[in-house]
Amino acid sequence: MKIARVIQDDKETFGIINGEFFFRTKSNTKNKIHTLQELIILINREINNSSNHILKVDSFFEEIGYPLTSLKVLPPTTEKNKIICVGINYPKLYDGNLTTKPDHIILFSKFYDTLVGNKQALLIPKGKAKLSFDYEGEIAIVIGTPGFNITEEHAAQHIFGFTLFNDGSVREWQNHSIEAGKNFYSSGSCGPFIVTKDEILSYNELNFETRLNGKLVQSGKLNDMFFDINKIISYIANIMPLNTGDIIATGSPEGTGASQTPKRFLKEGDEVEISSKGLGTLTNTVKKI
Repeated sequence: MKIARVIQDDKETFGIINGEFFFRTKSNTKNKIHTLQELIILINREINNSSNHILKVDSFFEEIGYPLTSLKVLPPTTEKNKIICVGINYPKLYDGNLTTKPDHIILFSKFYDTLVGNKQALLIPKGKAKLSFDYEGEIAIVIGTPGFNITEEHAAQHIFGFTLFNDGSVREWQNHSIEAGKNFYSSGSCGPFIVTKDEILSYNELNFETRLNGKLVQSGKLNDMFFDINKIISYIANIMPLNTGDIIATGSPEGTGASQTPKRFLKEGDEVEISSKGLGTLTNTVKKI
């Protein structure tokens, strides 16, 4: 099942995607769904408790779908959710040297307004920051069942699904601080939707590719990560509680603009495309503010 959050008729709504159509939640159901988190809770419960959850959940959505081309697709998360990212989680070149596995998982956070949805524009920062604006294709985990002090053995039980993620970065500002370089307004993206875990046969076999103007620049598989999904979830959940809808971006492999020779940072008119056979395609063009 594919869960999406969109703007329709100038109002935010959420629902499911089937093919090229969006089916929003019904407004006249007895138990009306008010938020994306409530929708995730409902579907997550049915996935965990029933083998035929689709039949039960379908009754909450309208029968008439709307073409995706008529809607503005938003990132499948909200201002209330945490967006946590893992750094240096793949072997890759960093300042000319091949990275080795860190002693510990490296974390940083992003704010909600750093992200745009599918087919929305990434904004080039003003001033000197525009000279080192970069992309990072990733797969992100979406939390379903909340938890705190989660063990590695139970980590998978807290997954709701997966989505694609572009950890937009301003490299020069990362030298100021990681938080500064990772949090420029509308510099990254997430989406196009959440794919529920029941559609993924093997989490660690998920793979993805990043293309810049049609050219393959990144290729990654979760099985290649230094720290796997269970370790990541457990590590974070022993620091802070994880809540329904929280996003965990799992890291980016070799091939970012900063690792190329010469360096190839983003410029106006570029198109960044992150794709996965199981998770769809996240496409964004680059433009000036």
